[in-house]
Amino acid sequence: MISFRCNKILLIIFSVVLLITACDSDDKVSNETIVVNNFIHNNMDFYYLWNDEMPDLNPEKQDNSEDYFYSLIYDDIDQWSFITDDAEGLEEYFAGVRKEMGYSLMFYYAYEENKEDIVAYIEYVEPNSPADLAGLKRGDMIVKYDGSNLSTDNYVDFYYAETATVGLGKYVDGVITVLSPSVNIVADEIQVDPILVNTVFENNGNKVGYLAYTSFISDYDDDLVNVFNEFKTQGITDLILDLRYNGGGAVSTAKLLAGMVGSSSLDGNLFIRSSYNSIFTDAILEQYTADSDWFIDNFESNGTNLNLDRLYVLTTSGTASASEMVMYSLMPYIDVIQIGKQTHGKYYASVTLDDQENHNWAIQPIIMRAENKNNSIDYTQGLIPDIELEDNYTYQLGDMQEVLTATALDQIWGTNIVEQSLKKANIQPLKASFDVSIKRNRLQYEMYLNREL
Repeated sequence: MISFRCNKILLIIFSVVLLITACDSDDKVSNETIVVNNFIHNNMDFYYLWNDEMPDLNPEKQDNSEDYFYSLIYDDIDQWSFITDDAEGLEEYFAGVRKEMGYSLMFYYAYEENKEDIVAYIEYVEPNSPADLAGLKRGDMIVKYDGSNLSTDNYVDFYYAETATVGLGKYVDGVITVLSPSVNIVADEIQVDPILVNTVFENNGNKVGYLAYTSFISDYDDDLVNVFNEFKTQGITDLILDLRYNGGGAVSTAKLLAGMVGSSSLDGNLFIRSSYNSIFTDAILEQYTADSDWFIDNFESNGTNLNLDRLYVLTTSGTASASEMVMYSLMPYIDVIQIGKQTHGKYYASVTLDDQENHNWAIQPIIMRAENKNNSIDYTQGLIPDIELEDNYTYQLGDMQEVLTATALDQIWGTNIVEQSLKKANIQPLKASFDVSIKRNRLQYEMYLNREL
């Protein structure tokens, strides 16, 4: 994700334009809507990466600001830009303050031959969240919602529900058995801590660090540094970075994390190169040079470097944006061994733009495309794993027998932990993944720049 505030001078100019045009408009469109529409038009024209692909629509003739925004999106590529009428709520979301149940879900078909009933596996639970307090944990399988089977008809209501009675189940001889009692949960405002689990595994004196990290939230940068300091103090020789459930976050935090993985000799080497539309590029060049940090981000040493020459990363299709950036930024310098599934494939960053003096709308348009040192990114697909494995929920995160973690440890130590874990792992319930559009909503895969123009 990328989040920065736009130039105050530009906002003042935009506001004046809004007020002038609002007085000379179609009576069918309210002045309030026209103010928002002009805010959208002016910012999208200036910042949006694909501004030359936007249709020529008169903002004063559009009676729905949300529809107007999405009509400007370049759908051939852009799955991620979005608009909200709650600018303050968006800021809180990026800071990790969210009203939710506190679990992450992955949906599967309940039976291969039945394309209506589905089940939801819990990937992880936020500590002290409503789900945690209700006793739910990774690996629990939800089969009922408010007394009805979870299905293609009600999964969206379930996903967004703020109160729910969930029924758990398990497979017995290929058939789902419903467990009792049901569990009642009510969404609450929680502060997400992205450092879900961190631990050190040891075998014959060889130490491997493990970090399950769920979001690049810059407010927790100091905590992230503390984790790496502990890894360094314990003398780990390898690191397993679990980004399976990490859909992105702040670019600055991605740079911080990647820099701590590698050697201090990376200091000053290219982290990423950024490209923007021609209008915004010209505006940047008027104030800065072509080699400024708007276009070139370099690694920075902070004394916490683990000095690793290889990194093991666990991934799923939900691994996106800043998570992918950590991987492809390091690939030209160290061995990055990817275990799991192909990542989401989002190599673009957005910016938060709002005008809270005049309205509470905010837009999060894509404004930047990232390149690594070798410019070796395939923008048509996600990053392909070196070892392809399905996610499995038999073990808790941070357990060395958890299947993807065990696979990484076997690669490091030459052991055979995964064979034993697979014997215990309940693979059978994981049917084909249900293609749930809400698992790929625009907010989930945000990567934002947290800097000022």
